[in-house]
Amino acid sequence: MNQNRISLKWLAYTFLIGLSVNACFSILTISIVPFSIFPFLTLYFAVNHFYSIYIKETHNELSIRPAWAAFFIGIFSYAAVVGALHPELGSNIISITLTLLLSIWLMYKLMFGDKHYSA
Repeated sequence: MNQNRISLKWLAYTFLIGLSVNACFSILTISIVPFSIFPFLTLYFAVNHFYSIYIKETHNELSIRPAWAAFFIGIFSYAAVVGALHPELGSNIISITLTLLLSIWLMYKLMFGDKHYSA
């Protein structure tokens, strides 16, 4: 088996961090979205646990770009959900398109990975 694999824990936690960051931002800036303490708690615990995983798993360079993609998928998917729930806020076609493009790229990376050819 290939030991240099993309960490699924990194992807799950960065997706959760992206969701909760956008939820916290939406709660604080959009008056239609009701206030809740749970996105702030989720953000705190997800960042705390992700940091502990980051410290324990060294030499995991293959997971950095997919983790950023999962983070932005979380941000844009929450924006798409808020736009779908409250159509008076405007169109959400950009967030849906970016979510789909990043998801396709991430699935490609998970299925095929990086191709390293040696001579």
